[in-house]
Amino acid sequence: MSNKIILCGLQITSFPESKNPDAESALLLMLYPLENVNAPKFKRKAVGQSTETPFGKQSLSINAKYAHRLIDTSAFVSNKEYSLEVGFNTETFENEISKITPVDPAVKKHFDECLGLK
Repeated sequence: MSNKIILCGLQITSFPESKNPDAESALLLMLYPLENVNAPKFKRKAVGQSTETPFGKQSLSINAKYAHRLIDTSAFVSNKEYSLEVGFNTETFENEISKITPVDPAVKKHFDECLGLK
């Protein structure tokens, strides 16, 4: 099973006026194929791809601190293939993506330079 996927985006959300204003959720956005749907209460005729998570599926969570680092350093490059590593977050007690690594050597060089790895 391959753990490589084309990632389109990275988003971090929080709700500052909630009971836990410091809680953040970070997600990886990827392309899903659009599918035709022919159900009694919903019909769709479609072609192409979308970042909308299909019904019954969940988006991939990524460690929020790591996501901030990827965004703040401009290391993340959208619409590129990445290898994913899953880890367990002991703060949230959930599995999440703990590391992404670009597959393309030029993107990996940029990524490493931005993160100060080389």
